Amino acid sequence: MNNEKLERDLLDKCVKLEGLDEAKQKKEIASVLKHLEKEWGSDIANIESSQLSALTSCIIGQSTKSLTSELEELLLQKERIERQLDKKTHELQSKKQGLFSILEELITEKGASSQTIAKLHSLELQSMDLLTLLEEMVESAIITTLEKGTNIEETLEELAKEIILHTLDEGILSATRIRHIISSILKIAIDVAEATPNSATVILEGTIKGMRRGLIRALDRFKQKFLFTPDEAKYLLIDDPQSLYNELHHTDALFLQTIEALAVQSSPSIKAELENILADIRYDMEELTLISKETLEIVGDKLSEFAKDAMEKSSKMLKSNKAQEAKKLGVHAWGVARNVLDGAIKGAKDAIDEKRK
Repeated sequence: MNNEKLERDLLDKCVKLEGLDEAKQKKEIASVLKHLEKEWGSDIANIESSQLSALTSCIIGQSTKSLTSELEELLLQKERIERQLDKKTHELQSKKQGLFSILEELITEKGASSQTIAKLHSLELQSMDLLTLLEEMVESAIITTLEKGTNIEETLEELAKEIILHTLDEGILSATRIRHIISSILKIAIDVAEATPNSATVILEGTIKGMRRGLIRALDRFKQKFLFTPDEAKYLLIDDPQSLYNELHHTDALFLQTIEALAVQSSPSIKAELENILADIRYDMEELTLISKETLEIVGDKLSEFAKDAMEKSSKMLKSNKAQEAKKLGVHAWGVARNVLDGAIKGAKDAIDEKRK
């Protein structure tokens, strides 16, 4: 049988299908089947695969021709809009960064203390809408994991760990920032758990366990980064030295209290789930407590020193070559925030694949 000839013949017979209502389409398709039987000797009840493929392709292609064209045009428009949004978003963030740079330069000339500069850096990070971006990425990651439907808790644990690690690792460390990031991720997990009650337990357990592991890794990385960062640039790694120094004494409590605060605000079913998870992990926080103590031992003296004399430090250190170079290398997180999810998902996938070997 000449398949090309069959396809051309069917195309001629199916051309009238577009725009017809269901009853008329049924009539036309019946006519096409009769044509196959009469002209091609087809046994419709036992039609050959090649004929069935040509038939369905022709019917669907002709019946949905206009809709397909409209969809393709909408997709092109969507791509154009997304490019425009991406461009404008970058322009907006660049404008914000430029304005903050001007402000920093001017207040530095006025003799601003290192604490004031650190606060300005923190405000700059907040203005970049990083948490909103983070929430969107987390929601997408959780939903994608649920749709795949396999190893949900294990996958979410790896994702949450990597997202916490990447996000905290790419910005200034502060107790407030830790709390906000944990809260933002868990809020999204709670929202998805509310919408998918059958998966609520695995979503929340995977997310919370992953965040705990991510926080442990992030503190360990901060400890190493602090050790090998020149003194001139250490100010750029910390937002509020006194607060961080105090919070490092009980990072485990900060973690648990953040979850407890969200549990109180949640529906009864989600609150019960969170309370059960808290009961299970409350006495399994030794590793987080240990890494906090190790970090305090290494950076505690410096943090105390920063807290005591920060008001007396001039902006000279912040203007040094080493400090400026450190700042260029990524203290401001916006430039890398867009890559956090990609990196987190890759890290999670690699970790899961490694476990399965």
